[in-house]
Amino acid sequence: MMRMSGRVTSCCVALFLALASVSAVQRLNSINDLKKINFGQSVPRHSLLLLHWFANVVNIDNNNVIRLTFYPNNEDYGSHHYGNYERLLDPLPHGQRYYTVGNLNQETSVQLPSYVVHPRTEYVGTNRDRIIFRVREQNTGQQALQRIDRVYITQHYEAYEHQGTRYDPQHTYQVTTNLLREIRLFSLGENQQSLSNLRDHFGSNADDSQLRHIRNTWGKLACLGLLVFIVIQEKYSIHQHNNRPQRAVRRNKQPDFVVNIPDNTGNYMDAVASANLLLFQENQREWIKLAVTTGRNGNARILWNNIPEHRLKEGVMVVLFKNNDDQEASRTYESVGNRESGSCDTSVPLNDGLQARLHKVRRKFCLWKGVGEEICRGTEFKNPTAVNIVGYNARLQLFVKDGTACVRLFVKKTFSEWRSEFEQSWVGFYTSADKATNDYKWWQWQWATKFRPSTDVEDSSFDVYEYHSGMAIAPGIQARFILRGEEVIACTPSWR
Repeated sequence: MMRMSGRVTSCCVALFLALASVSAVQRLNSINDLKKINFGQSVPRHSLLLLHWFANVVNIDNNNVIRLTFYPNNEDYGSHHYGNYERLLDPLPHGQRYYTVGNLNQETSVQLPSYVVHPRTEYVGTNRDRIIFRVREQNTGQQALQRIDRVYITQHYEAYEHQGTRYDPQHTYQVTTNLLREIRLFSLGENQQSLSNLRDHFGSNADDSQLRHIRNTWGKLACLGLLVFIVIQEKYSIHQHNNRPQRAVRRNKQPDFVVNIPDNTGNYMDAVASANLLLFQENQREWIKLAVTTGRNGNARILWNNIPEHRLKEGVMVVLFKNNDDQEASRTYESVGNRESGSCDTSVPLNDGLQARLHKVRRKFCLWKGVGEEICRGTEFKNPTAVNIVGYNARLQLFVKDGTACVRLFVKKTFSEWRSEFEQSWVGFYTSADKATNDYKWWQWQWATKFRPSTDVEDSSFDVYEYHSGMAIAPGIQARFILRGEEVIACTPSWR
């Protein structure tokens, strides 16, 4: 009896562990649930493209029954049997079988659409993401009509984790029929919906200029581009898209940098408050402040404040990215240590779009460390908006490029006589707003008519011209537009 009891106990324990592992698989029931996944860090962004393809290649009838349109036993689209030997998923009921699809190294994977096999550069994965689906076996020979009753997205472990070809249970998610239906609304081809209709349907805050950018960037895949925008980018940019001016086309190719964290905190509180870069983390109920501002010699400075104690104990680092869309973290880093707040100067030239993010420290091998899961991010560093030139259909903007002070002249396209009107006009740079008009920075000025057309900014209403001073940007610098003599008709805010 005792032996039998021991066997029963062992079986119960095994069953409990199996059920516990299955219950840990999170269900994704909507696109809002997709937003909770950390695409680009812990989950490859490419998996969203793979999921979009799968949602649109299967059939879903009015009774929410999902059926295959291809033959998994014939390895269509690179699909093949999945044994579930590591008990990642529920044990199979009688007459059912698991299959997996998404291996881009399979010869038949070329059947997948180009946007999955050869995606845009920022969505290229490392061939780790997969879709697993469970079907009911049939004896009719019509495999393409097999009914699907479970769908999952998952991924293989990273190579350095030494787990072989096993799937990572921490990043395995069950996809419901409702989510597949929502993704199908972003279908491609002749019947695809308009971007504005999709935006309104899902409550996206993308403005018309962003929709135009998505349409111009993604072309025939614009609906997919909007899905990616809503799921990956929009959740980080709620504070950036309200009344946002048209963004410049960035041509800066500098790599990402991770910065050292000194003990000297400096005057970070004022700078952070003025930048208005407050990010509330709903899940952890944390208020963490991150900002990028002007440092020494025109380089970027990172500011941070209110990192919780439990985060410091886990190990965190500050990482500087080129912009909010950038997903490639640098291999160089420095952990924050135990400092709740602080600042540091970097060697990265200040540019529009730079963004600071807080990441977990990932332990590698012995004492090696790497960039781990993202915790939160500040908003992008933004140039100040242009000011009106009094009495004329033109504007003046002080901005930074590669760490140097620059100025833009926006001229209304209908203001055709601007060159004759501004024939004696010039723009000067001043180290502070207290300087007299004739006390401009020596040789840091230019005639308005000699500004060169901008190669970075396009505006449907204005012609845009620029002058780059070559002077390192610094707090206090101001640009002024002088109509003639010392008659100032526009002053930019002092640089912060």
